[in-house]
Amino acid sequence: MADRTGGEPQIDGRSTRWDEHKAQRQVDLVDAAVALIEEEGARFRVQRLAERVGLPRSVLYRHFKDRAHLDELIRRRVVDSFLRRMEPTLTFEGTVQDAVHRVVGAHLDWVSQHPRLYAYMGVAEHAMGDGSLVADTKTAIALMLSERFGDVLKALGVPQAPIRSVAIGIVGFVDTAVNQWVHDDRREQSEDELRAMLCRSVWAVLDATLRDLGVELSPHQRVADLERR
Repeated sequence: MADRTGGEPQIDGRSTRWDEHKAQRQVDLVDAAVALIEEEGARFRVQRLAERVGLPRSVLYRHFKDRAHLDELIRRRVVDSFLRRMEPTLTFEGTVQDAVHRVVGAHLDWVSQHPRLYAYMGVAEHAMGDGSLVADTKTAIALMLSERFGDVLKALGVPQAPIRSVAIGIVGFVDTAVNQWVHDDRREQSEDELRAMLCRSVWAVLDATLRDLGVELSPHQRVADLERR
């Protein structure tokens, strides 16, 4: 509403409070949907969500543009949860081997704790570069890894290297292997065996890349010692 004195329009406090209420209600509904997926699986029905929150389905939908909008917000919440688990591990504290085990372990731990949310993300359906939220998340993790790899290589006297492609390859490999393991009813490996295999494989790729660049590095080398050179 315009100010009669000719100043800036005044904001209706009641309207602001209502907008805040609607935004919070939307957050609460998305939280309830995530909890429902955790309990009942990725193919949840909106009617079940409406029953859980005690709203008619038509009223629930007033908080979203459509089902696609609801799915997008749920997927974003799940991706945020995954990233919160992964981001603190994308460092090279301790030895190189410690770093590899930490990142691979965080990925597997999150998937093991939230298998239905992982399935809901539809990881296998999204390849890096396809513009989707899940694909962008994979790419973001790969870029963070490549930045850290780049820091280590600079400390080793190798300022320029095609490390981004290596990081993308590692993320793609781990992601594909974990996704296949999760969906395989006849798992040929236990979770611990998969974890060990992935760690060995990631180190093998890193070791081969470093050797191609003329660098020999022990997996037991502390990265902090390299960066202090």
